[in-house]
Amino acid sequence: MDAHHTWFITGCSTGIGRALAFAVAAAGHRVVATARRPETLDELVVTYPQTVLALPLDVTDPGQIEAARDAALEWLGDEGLDVLVNNAGIGYFSTIEESEQADVETMMDINFWGAANVTRAFLPHLRERRAGNIVTVSSIAGVRGSAGLGYYCATKFAVSGFMEALAAEVAHLGLRVTVVEPGPIDTLWIPSGKKQHHVAPDYAEVMEPYWNRIDNLPGNQPGTPEALAEAVVTLVASPEPPLHFIAGKHALAGTREKLERLGADVDAWEELTVSVDRR
Repeated sequence: MDAHHTWFITGCSTGIGRALAFAVAAAGHRVVATARRPETLDELVVTYPQTVLALPLDVTDPGQIEAARDAALEWLGDEGLDVLVNNAGIGYFSTIEESEQADVETMMDINFWGAANVTRAFLPHLRERRAGNIVTVSSIAGVRGSAGLGYYCATKFAVSGFMEALAAEVAHLGLRVTVVEPGPIDTLWIPSGKKQHHVAPDYAEVMEPYWNRIDNLPGNQPGTPEALAEAVVTLVASPEPPLHFIAGKHALAGTREKLERLGADVDAWEELTVSVDRR
């Protein structure tokens, strides 16, 4: 990443956001790092006092979004913002039937509405500049549905679809949109996410292996936040970054399986498909 960039990153207290903030600051770039608890960013600020601004941001709070945007743009001054990274997110682990409505609504507020509203807040500035990258951390769960993650998948499908549509709207304005869709990364996503371990007997066949995998995954994920941060830096430096970036071998296998399954359905039902177009 030879070119100079200015970054605004959400969800920097831990995991991918924290690793990315450190990586771009270490490369000498100006970074606005945000977190619900900005004290979690003290080490980052102390290490890079001249090039890092830490701000409080709960992405579910419209007032905080507006305040963080205004403070960031004032601090960046004439340089303006080059790279917006929507990273803030939480997980939730349950069958669809046994999920708690309030919990999944909170997750949708963070994972989808948070990214959507932060992006909308910066769009006028980015449009005016006619340049910039909008990078959003979605998930392999935004590519294919997975048992035990129904509502989480819904939030990630939503944000991936939103960003696809945005890309079609702003490409001619010089704005590049990338959705990052990782598989298992060694973050606090599993430990911090709410879980409904109770499994109704009818779901045991599917969910008992699921819980065994989820409960034993923390610390054993093949991906690291640091490696994913490096990948994001590479994407932003690319003259033509992809709309979808699949991150990790697990996500790659899941994506290819989804494409094969989708292709098989399309081919098998093509005759009935085209029969719909008749008057």
